[in-house]
Amino acid sequence: MEIEMRKFGPNSRASMNNKLKQYKLDVEIIQKEMKKAIDVSSNFRNYQSINQNDPERNKLLQIHSSLMNTNDTIVRSTQIAIETEQLGNNVLTELNEQGERLRNANDQLDDTKSALYRSKRILKKLSMGAFYNKFLIFFIIILELLSLGAVIYWKFFS
Repeated sequence: MEIEMRKFGPNSRASMNNKLKQYKLDVEIIQKEMKKAIDVSSNFRNYQSINQNDPERNKLLQIHSSLMNTNDTIVRSTQIAIETEQLGNNVLTELNEQGERLRNANDQLDDTKSALYRSKRILKKLSMGAFYNKFLIFFIIILELLSLGAVIYWKFFS
């Protein structure tokens, strides 16, 4: 878990570190309780061998059984909590990767938009240049027709 923690930023790393310390403390507490339960169990076995028919023995057996069931439940709960934390870390890692991919896609989209804008400006300039060239050619043709008409008029009618 400590290795996974290093992958994240300082803010999330601090909260994860606190959670990790808390989990370690919980595990230590559970281990101490397990040792106490085992000690009680061994003492109980010694007592059991001495007093087989004692009514208090039956009550102690029930309490012992209840403690063992509780201990098993705590162990299972701890295991489920650890698995859930690992699953959460995996999901967090995957979400970070997906976020990075989305940021890269957004950057590429911005680059594409700017390239498209530049292309649009270039095409507009080319279009305007072509329009001015057509207008100039049309104007030159009209001047040539007028000058041709003037030459013909001057040649034949003057």
